[in-house]
Amino acid sequence: MIHYRKILELNDEGISLRGIASSSGHSRQKVTEIIGLAEKKGLVCPLEEEMTDKWIEEFLYPEKTL
Repeated sequence: MIHYRKILELNDEGISLRGIASSSGHSRQKVTEIIGLAEKKGLVCPLEEEMTDKWIEEFLYPEKTL
């Protein structure tokens, strides 16, 4: 499972894409995609408590839940 919340929080802290990719275990391309989608859809830190990885995934990729 992708740790969307961790990726977005690390990005908000100013960590480099390479650092986020290394820390999260995902490719830089995937990290860039997630951050870009979040910015495009207006999802910014700080995140609310109810915004779990599952919630964020459904918000960013609604087509996956169909």
